[in-house]
Amino acid sequence: MRAATRPLTAPVVLEAARAAYGLVGVVAPARVAALELGRAPDSATTRVARLLGARHLLQALAVLATGSSTAHRAGAVVDGLHGLTMLAWAALTRADRRYYGTSAVGATSLAVLEWRAASEKGAGQPV
Repeated sequence: MRAATRPLTAPVVLEAARAAYGLVGVVAPARVAALELGRAPDSATTRVARLLGARHLLQALAVLATGSSTAHRAGAVVDGLHGLTMLAWAALTRADRRYYGTSAVGATSLAVLEWRAASEKGAGQPV
């Protein structure tokens, strides 16, 4: 018997991309931060990059598992909070400020995309 396949929709692509980014953040956090900084990050930023990678990976898996519009909206809220905290962190630190600002922009963009995914026709159906 052949396994059922999910249609490749924008919400599925969004979560797959988030999962890939999160996995890279968990496995190679210094590389992720270095790409955003243009230089090697300090150890604290590397730890933050790993933590945020894990957050993105877990969020992607949770949203893909449920696929409901509620899950996408909850993801949008989490992304929005992530963006706000990164802005605050960037304001409070001089070290690797660019990483935190870039993370804030990325999280805010993901919040918008998650909200749109929740609003798409059929977003209440499993993805």
